[in-house]
Amino acid sequence: MKPVARAAITAGSVVLVGLLALGARTLTAYGVFTDVTPEFAGTCKPIPTANGPEDIAIDEPSGLVFISALDRRAKVAGHPSKHDGLYVFKLADATPHPVKLAGTPSDFHPHGISLVRTPDGGLTLMAINHLSDGTHSIEIFDVAVKNGEAKLTSVGNIAGEQLVSPNAIAALDRDRFYVVNDHGSTTDLGRSLDDYFVLPRANVLYFNGTLFREVARGLAFPSGVVLSPDQKFLYVGEAWNRRVTAFNRQPLSGTLDEAGSVAIPANVDNLRMDAKGQLWAGARPKALAQAAFRADPNQPAPSQVFRIALANGIPQSATAVYTDLGHGIGGASVGAVSGHRMFIGSPLDNHILDCTMDH
Repeated sequence: MKPVARAAITAGSVVLVGLLALGARTLTAYGVFTDVTPEFAGTCKPIPTANGPEDIAIDEPSGLVFISALDRRAKVAGHPSKHDGLYVFKLADATPHPVKLAGTPSDFHPHGISLVRTPDGGLTLMAINHLSDGTHSIEIFDVAVKNGEAKLTSVGNIAGEQLVSPNAIAALDRDRFYVVNDHGSTTDLGRSLDDYFVLPRANVLYFNGTLFREVARGLAFPSGVVLSPDQKFLYVGEAWNRRVTAFNRQPLSGTLDEAGSVAIPANVDNLRMDAKGQLWAGARPKALAQAAFRADPNQPAPSQVFRIALANGIPQSATAVYTDLGHGIGGASVGAVSGHRMFIGSPLDNHILDCTMDH
């Protein structure tokens, strides 16, 4: 065989192997090889909400549950919903009735949210806002609670070109936070390439009260972030890499050092800590089913919620506490837990689930 032909065959073989490896990675990320078996030890009931109750956060001291709702189908159609916003209900309510909160901007379409208690006992809520012109901001609110009722007062907003595609946020205090960009590109083509080829081009930003700084990069669709109760660790969930990673925080600089991770057999979305310091993750095991659900609300995608065991702050294992084919709620994005109650949200459904776990 001539050297030129041999070289061509070798190069072709390398390219073929590379394409096969890339294809296997994409199929794995999309959950093509993932089996889904419904399982849940407990009972659940649906609570009607505005469309797209994607994120849920619980404030234990006040006994209030906050919901971020964004109608993604209406947004894609070019007609943002007037029902987009923040909603609240009481943990004590046997049958919750979420109420929309006033005090938000007129152009407000929230994504991830985060609650933090300040040293003086005050409550701050931060929300990612996808504005109608395609830009993004972080809206910051003081939350006053009186007689079990919440009232928002805008503190201000943070914007910047670093907010390429913000998805989830973790507030440190009234001024500082971490936020994840779930894609590294600003163009539709670039975002599609990120997804189709599972490219690790996304990042984590830290806002120190004055400016943004990139503190982690090389991530594949990070869509969940939460701080440990002592704020020593930041946990980041990556949908395409199907894992949750713990980062050690440097308290003065906000810099992150990877400390360990755990694999999750699903596309991880929002992360939440409960009052006991347990870590929970909403997830979707089948990305293609989620895409079908986005196109047709009558084809709900499977949902999962995982409890992640920690040892000295490092993820050790993940247990699926809730698994459903989509009949209860389609394409879960969060599992927020208080005691034996778990509230499950979705970016594409029209309700949340109020679940009581048997143990």
